[in-house]
Amino acid sequence: MCHGERMAHVLLLHSALGLRSAVHEFAADLRDLGHTVETPDYYDGHVFDSERDGIAYRDEVGVPTLMKRAKGYLDGLPEDAVLGGFSLGAFFAQAFAAKRPDARAALLLHSVAPPQGEWNGVPVQVHRYAEDHWIDEPDVAALRDAVEASGASFEDIVVPGRGHLFTDAGTPDGDADATRTSLERIAALLNG
Repeated sequence: MCHGERMAHVLLLHSALGLRSAVHEFAADLRDLGHTVETPDYYDGHVFDSERDGIAYRDEVGVPTLMKRAKGYLDGLPEDAVLGGFSLGAFFAQAFAAKRPDARAALLLHSVAPPQGEWNGVPVQVHRYAEDHWIDEPDVAALRDAVEASGASFEDIVVPGRGHLFTDAGTPDGDADATRTSLERIAALLNG
């Protein structure tokens, strides 16, 4: 740790595939940098290998129920915690950060939603493939405009190629180099 660095408390929410080993590995890499990272399981132990099966479970339980479960993990976190996630988890993290103005940052891996109202000054970092069927460019632009209008920084880290969960080597879209780059950019944001 360099002089002046301030370690973060990070909430890292899993994707619709559940709390897979890739989430634990990503969290371990952030912990190795000195950060405290929590990886709660709001899927009650269900883990999936295919997007289709994960989405089916998400729809069976319902997004509002899953969001309520995930929101329960905010209790007890420092007000300045970093809120992050992968895909569905990033969607939840963005929604939570929008209502938590003291959050240190929002880390949105593989998901961007249009903002609901004005943004609150929380810095945002997005990590995504150049072509991702779950992300619409107008949503990225709308979030960027809202975040920057609030005076906060917005970084859009775009990985060349097509796919979705590049941070999960156990999926067809996994990319170790892109994951390493994302970890480096997150470290720069959190340690900067």
